[in-house]
Amino acid sequence: MPQPSRSRFLTATALAVAAPALGSRALAQTPAPLRVALIPSDFAGCAYYAQQLGYFSGAGLDVALMPISNGSAIQAALISGAIDIGYSNVVSVASAHDRGVPFDFVCASGVQTQQNDISGLLVVASASAIHTARDLEGKSIAVSGINEIATLSVRNWMDTNGADSSKARFLELPFPAMADAVRSGRIDAASTTRALAPDAGAPGSALRLIVNTFNTVAPRWTTSAWIATPDWIVAHRQLLTAFVAAMRRAATWANAHHPESARILASALNKAPNEIEAIQRVPYITHLTPALLQPSIDLAARYGIIKAPFRADDILDSTAR
Repeated sequence: MPQPSRSRFLTATALAVAAPALGSRALAQTPAPLRVALIPSDFAGCAYYAQQLGYFSGAGLDVALMPISNGSAIQAALISGAIDIGYSNVVSVASAHDRGVPFDFVCASGVQTQQNDISGLLVVASASAIHTARDLEGKSIAVSGINEIATLSVRNWMDTNGADSSKARFLELPFPAMADAVRSGRIDAASTTRALAPDAGAPGSALRLIVNTFNTVAPRWTTSAWIATPDWIVAHRQLLTAFVAAMRRAATWANAHHPESARILASALNKAPNEIEAIQRVPYITHLTPALLQPSIDLAARYGIIKAPFRADDILDSTAR
């Protein structure tokens, strides 16, 4: 049984902010329960902000936020009916679609642009002889998951820059362990994040940045967002509409209030606010389009995660657009 989130406590100020933006339900009515699973991170941060600022309650929702460590577990919880909405990545949703297990994206989250320097950072030791894509042939590269977007984006960068990515050795390693593994020489390179390697590429750093492989996939795209099952969507369209409206308001607020959102996120993740403020923050978007989802689907097809590419429209619900 999930414990109540501490972010359920709303200050008088937060309630005052939320009051003008009520959803289809009045505050006087009984809030509708909604179980939402998320991977605790900046990428899923809008759910924390919507909860703390009263946007969910203002939309007539009683949201229980449930932290789950990975997208596969979230998908299993959705199928079992243990949760209603969850956060997951496009590649795993495309893989499920390929196997006949349906999920639809229902709400936007973060966006990857070439101005970002947040995820997909391919790093090596500062003294490494690796400088080009071909230099990685025969080398060991740490990734968070073998069939995840980090691996696929590294392979894409290698294959489009004169190398053969099938000659590299990809090893699964947790993000927090990557920097030390590279510095110590246990692995040759790693695809990490700015939060875990904040000084990569800086003068004097033990890590040298080769490239942001995410930025080589597409100028603007989405790697993950919020999903639900088609059956749940049909049966709960009004709840979903209220959820998306609250999340869009939270996204707009968060993009304009980094110091304030850092404090909320730090509390949710059990970190100090200065730790959150020190990293480059995820830019949030309010609407999803097929063009934002398609790059991940195409990469999954190119590298055999799914049998063939398909149209992103097939896994995008109208509420998210």
